[in-house]
Amino acid sequence: MEEYYMMWLSRIDGIGPKRISRLLEYFHTAEAVWHADIASLKEVPGIPASLCERIVSFRDADQLDEWIWELEEKGISFYSFRHPKYPALLKEIYDPPVGIYVKGTLPDDDIDKISVVGARKCSSYGANVAYKITKDLGKTNVVVVSGMARGIDTMAHKGILDGGGQTIAVLGCGVDVCYPEENRELMERIIQNGCVISEYPPGTPAVARNFPFRNRIISGLSKMVVVIEAGRRSGTLITADLALESGRDVFVVPGNVTSALSEGTNNLIKQGCPIITNFEDILFALGISYGEDEKKAFSQKVADSLSEEEKEIFQLIGNEPVGTEELLQKTGRSLQELQYMLSVLEIAGHIRKLPQSGYIREL
Repeated sequence: MEEYYMMWLSRIDGIGPKRISRLLEYFHTAEAVWHADIASLKEVPGIPASLCERIVSFRDADQLDEWIWELEEKGISFYSFRHPKYPALLKEIYDPPVGIYVKGTLPDDDIDKISVVGARKCSSYGANVAYKITKDLGKTNVVVVSGMARGIDTMAHKGILDGGGQTIAVLGCGVDVCYPEENRELMERIIQNGCVISEYPPGTPAVARNFPFRNRIISGLSKMVVVIEAGRRSGTLITADLALESGRDVFVVPGNVTSALSEGTNNLIKQGCPIITNFEDILFALGISYGEDEKKAFSQKVADSLSEEEKEIFQLIGNEPVGTEELLQKTGRSLQELQYMLSVLEIAGHIRKLPQSGYIREL
């Protein structure tokens, strides 16, 4: 029940983590704050009388019960900064949220997390790079954090999910609100393979003023931030600045020097931010090795997810190119049937066709 009293505290207008910490230092628990009289509240150093009055007036047992019922009904969890599941890295930023609402399963603290951010109106180059790098990361035990916005965010979430990994989407609205609307199916996939989180209560609409505050959580959850396309003035650069202020590393994918979408990223490179061009660069920065054993395990994971017909073809394709003629001989299938299944595997990203050489596994 203490977490619900913490949730109540977090919803009081004009209160923040510093003032809540002062109240907790004095009363020890949020429940004790709920029951404290106005005279006792006014004795707490740094708490103005107007806020004491607001705390007392904001006590409504029926309203609290409604909030609790809503969380249970919608499958939403609330973790305050006192809860063991509250991300440890997030506590280290300058102004961590008092609590976060979570729908899905929050990955453990001991799993490395990186944030991938970039332009909403990205180029095809930026979209492809974001998807490729994050899909490759899906082979590893790295979680990708982003904001589920259009453009780079969307491609980063899709990439890590298609690669078999986990992802966290940090929203500028309630975790029961899908924004943008076209990402509803993606949001459900994220909840099934990670979570969506927000500091805003359920039902909070997506309004412009929330997103800059959301950005500090994106960077705060991760060991490093990867920027893929950003204009000279953009919210992406705000995220990068917040990451640097919190002592996090910022890495940049270099962009086209003639594109306005790359002005921000290329300026970050000029300022000394390291360049990355593939997922191995990220693993190296995190101090993770990705050897042959892990590659074999991932190949098996992919194979297990295929239909029997697709699995038969996939198992005949390895790290050395295999031609269509050889596959026809080994499977005894018709050319039309074989080409169809090869196309399915290639579109899904499991195999890749090399010019004049044949097919190899995409690892």
